[in-house]
Amino acid sequence: MKTAIIDRSLSGLSFNEITGKSDVYLYAKSLIEAGADYVEIDLQTLARLPEPTDSDSYIFRIERAEEYQIANALPFAYTLVPLKFSNLIEKLEIPVILEIKTGDADILALLKIVSESIDLTGVALLRLIGDFRRQADDFPTLINKIRMKYAVPIDICPLNTTLGALSAAIAAYQARTDSLTLNFGSNSNFTSLEEFLISMATVHKFIISSSYISGICKAAVMSSLISEIKTDNLKMLMKRYRLSPQRVEKVDSSPFQRYPNIKKSRRKTLVERRLDGLEVEEELSEEILNKLKKHGMDFYRLGKTKKTEKKDDCLN
Repeated sequence: MKTAIIDRSLSGLSFNEITGKSDVYLYAKSLIEAGADYVEIDLQTLARLPEPTDSDSYIFRIERAEEYQIANALPFAYTLVPLKFSNLIEKLEIPVILEIKTGDADILALLKIVSESIDLTGVALLRLIGDFRRQADDFPTLINKIRMKYAVPIDICPLNTTLGALSAAIAAYQARTDSLTLNFGSNSNFTSLEEFLISMATVHKFIISSSYISGICKAAVMSSLISEIKTDNLKMLMKRYRLSPQRVEKVDSSPFQRYPNIKKSRRKTLVERRLDGLEVEEELSEEILNKLKKHGMDFYRLGKTKKTEKKDDCLN
């Protein structure tokens, strides 16, 4: 049985003012390439995607009750429903992930209470969020008990309240949980997606394909453009796998090269425009720009004129 990986780094994210729709799309695409099976997004992320392409890879997180209508309107893989909105489950037309924060409660006792008011057999995936200090050593028993009693697949989302989220994620994976929810980059509350993959490869001999490493590198570079997502693992990965930027596979940029007949003199790279607005040292800007270009992420954007302004809006 394969354990699916969900990345939640685009959920509840504060975007940079300079973030464009192509940036968000490429970041989400790189997460899939890095090994995530699904990317969790919320309404503000959805609004920053150029169009609802690749919807079967997205999990739409409901943050307000009225958002269930948006979930029904697009072909997402799943809709994520926090426990407080459980009354929406019967209104949703796509598979539902029910999210329950376990806190310090006994998980089986908590689920017994929840199941008395919610039909868990109508849930496609049950996400449990907690630090799992007491459960990490006995994940196989816990997961099997929940599956047998409630006939529902289990997603484990370890919190880093005791700096043990990575260990809990590895333990849950080894216990063959149905799904793991991780978070790319440095977020003190959740397990890091790239640290999980690196740990599985180095300590537990989990085989990571070269395309996964390529995806992690791309995500690390793109994350600097969209928000405050940062990872300290990019240099480690490049060194460990003897990757130079030239060897990292190029991103397919065809969706954004929409105006091939415009003279090159009127073009300016999207990356350069983004970096112009960043308050970082010139040397760092140049380094980021060069890495992006070598990764194949050298997109062009029309300069704003009266004739092109309307067309340009669709790239934002």
